[in-house]
Amino acid sequence: MSKKILVLASTFPRWVNDTTPPFVLELTRRLVEEGMSVDVLAPHAQGAKREEAVDGVTIYRFKYFFNKLQLLNYDGGILANLKKNKWLYLLVPLFLISQAYNLIKLLNKNEYDLIHAHWLIPQGLISVFVLKLLRNKKIKILSTSHGGDLFTFQITPFLQFKKWVLASSDVITVVSNHMKEICETMIAKKEKIHVCSMGVDLSDTFKPVDNIERSDSKILFVGRLVEKKGVATLLEAISILIEKNPKIELLIVGEGPERKKLETLSVELSIQHCTKFWGAKSPKQLPEIYSSASITVMPSIVDSQNDQEGLGLVAIEAMGCNCAVVASSLPAVKDIIDDGVNGVLSKPGDEVELANALERVLMNKEFRDQIAANARSSVLEKYDWKVITNKYKELIHSVCS
Repeated sequence: MSKKILVLASTFPRWVNDTTPPFVLELTRRLVEEGMSVDVLAPHAQGAKREEAVDGVTIYRFKYFFNKLQLLNYDGGILANLKKNKWLYLLVPLFLISQAYNLIKLLNKNEYDLIHAHWLIPQGLISVFVLKLLRNKKIKILSTSHGGDLFTFQITPFLQFKKWVLASSDVITVVSNHMKEICETMIAKKEKIHVCSMGVDLSDTFKPVDNIERSDSKILFVGRLVEKKGVATLLEAISILIEKNPKIELLIVGEGPERKKLETLSVELSIQHCTKFWGAKSPKQLPEIYSSASITVMPSIVDSQNDQEGLGLVAIEAMGCNCAVVASSLPAVKDIIDDGVNGVLSKPGDEVELANALERVLMNKEFRDQIAANARSSVLEKYDWKVITNKYKELIHSVCS
């Protein structure tokens, strides 16, 4: 029997070829292909449709303020936007109330088997609160933590809210083993917690582009320009590395609240001539970019709010395109990279060690080609969307049976 699912998310593609990470949409449309019925409730943004159908997924977008001032969610994410502009905290209550109100409207309008809440706070919290308010014990809750929602908000009452969401959810997914270990310290029923990351389309999209010539001196960063991505450390590393290899080129693909600060830093370090800020690109453009670089670097750190990588889908995308990866040795990243086998790890926030790791890979083409060749096969069997979709399909059927 087909299951009807309502997905709650705080960020979701606003239009075709949007640069907002599309992983929630990708999962939902693949579940539709598996015979499920899926609706999505996500925040509205200026220029987006209030309601539309995309690949069989019905999308409802709720407004929480005037169009031009709905600035809480996109272009960096909630945490980064709040950090950049403290006035946005005034929008948080409006966001919560509007999402809860629109959730109740949809629950009254349609019969759902399960709510899939992406991020414990706020979506998981809202889902648990609304179902308890309505005294609805029929609808199941699947809560997914992507990282920032688990690592940050470690003070009371937020920590208690997260524990409440975890305890009240029927099933929980996290995107790495490190996150599973953290969740297991917060609730009694550890069997509810499953490691099930988001996927990457390694079969059809993120694969080597044959007619693209791979540069021997191009270093690539792809991601949001926020503190936890560690781009400042990368720029420091490049300033060290360029003294030994003046031909290197750093290409930064992404947008976010830290961009101006990072552009200024590149000037201060006198590396602006070899550093290009390209802005955000759509997923369809990325395979050619990955296929043109010698190294993709993921220099992530634990930031001032304790946020860090939940997994690192950028590394998986690059590895799928046979691009060598140098990444920080954060606990979650070790799920993906076996140091020296399918990538290279370096100490987070250490620009000297990062520069040495980049030099090691740049200067040894045989080693670079070997880890790149190992990379694709290592991620294909674990992170392709076909594998991930099957895991979610099995979880949903088991909890709704």
